[in-house]
Amino acid sequence: MTSQKLSIINISYKNDESVRVLTAVLSKWFSNPKTLHFTSPNLKYPFNINHWISTFYNEDNIETYILKDENWIIGHISVKIDENKNLAHLFHLFIDNENRQKGYAKKLIRYVEKHIIAGKDNIKAINLNCVKKNIPAITLYQSIGFQILKEKKWLKMIKYIDKK
Repeated sequence: MTSQKLSIINISYKNDESVRVLTAVLSKWFSNPKTLHFTSPNLKYPFNINHWISTFYNEDNIETYILKDENWIIGHISVKIDENKNLAHLFHLFIDNENRQKGYAKKLIRYVEKHIIAGKDNIKAINLNCVKKNIPAITLYQSIGFQILKEKKWLKMIKYIDKK
């Protein structure tokens, strides 16, 4: 795919058609247990869309975006806004294997920062969790301002938002 007709679209796990499409895409992406573990360490292999939704997508304060190249979904990111804690939490960032190293993960994060978080004046920071062995992801996050906050089974990373 070299068309570069990229678009970022908001989708909902509460929409049956979106779930149908995402089931096919995510099942393909997470057919490898290591890939599923890097994206969502607490989920068991094999990937199960119903468990994915019931575990992560039952709250109303979660938004999910997909990156499309023409009609192909090539990326996914979700954000949970916790206005009580002045925090946005990024999770389930994934780029299709064939489209990695093209800046698409950074594009999705920047989109969320600009279009979602920037419009919420009380959000002071963005955090995320990352598997320690996922060096490419850690490198990406650090390159756009995330710092390691805690280190346990995974890394908790944070980026403070400067709203001037």
